[in-house]
Amino acid sequence: MYSNEHTLQDLLQQAFRRLDMDDTVTEIEVRRMYNALVGDLISRLTWKLTFKDGVLTAKMASAALRQELFYRRNSLMDKINDNLGRKAVKEIRFL
Repeated sequence: MYSNEHTLQDLLQQAFRRLDMDDTVTEIEVRRMYNALVGDLISRLTWKLTFKDGVLTAKMASAALRQELFYRRNSLMDKINDNLGRKAVKEIRFL
């Protein structure tokens, strides 16, 4: 029997693909995941967060914080990609 039932997520993904908005949706997901993983304090100390062509760039308020996150960047990248279910983030840069 043919079922015409779809989840809202499936329908939205199809619509975003048709409108060529996949990159925009991925950027929103990556930024949301970064903020969730680093927590409120680090999120507030991240001045600018951008994602383009697989590179997540975060401008930090503190050199010490930038250095600490630099050492944790591979772990953070793996967690973001695991939570997204795909390898969207290829590199993280802290400025």
